[in-house]
Amino acid sequence: MACNCGNNQRDEAMNSILEKYTKDKSNLIQILNEVQEHYGYIPKHAQMAISEYLDITLAEIYGVITFYARFTLKPKGKYNVAVCLGTACFVKGSEKVLDKAKEILKIDVG
Repeated sequence: MACNCGNNQRDEAMNSILEKYTKDKSNLIQILNEVQEHYGYIPKHAQMAISEYLDITLAEIYGVITFYARFTLKPKGKYNVAVCLGTACFVKGSEKVLDKAKEILKIDVG
């Protein structure tokens, strides 16, 4: 069942992405990959357009997006910085590196 909430108008980019695929649920991950590449994340309007196009619920789409670490619901910054906090790294002082990075960049890591 497709979502009937909000404004389901698609932009040109979404139309271009969706028209490459048949309306088969098995295309969901491929479509999500392409949306992620285009926008840098998977915005709500894209989820709604996919829901309508594939005739699946937003909950199903959300479940797939949150299951795979590759997908994100929020735009990312220009650079992705990761600090290893595994046991070996932690013993070598990685927590201090993370604390200093948070201090310098004035960010909260969640």
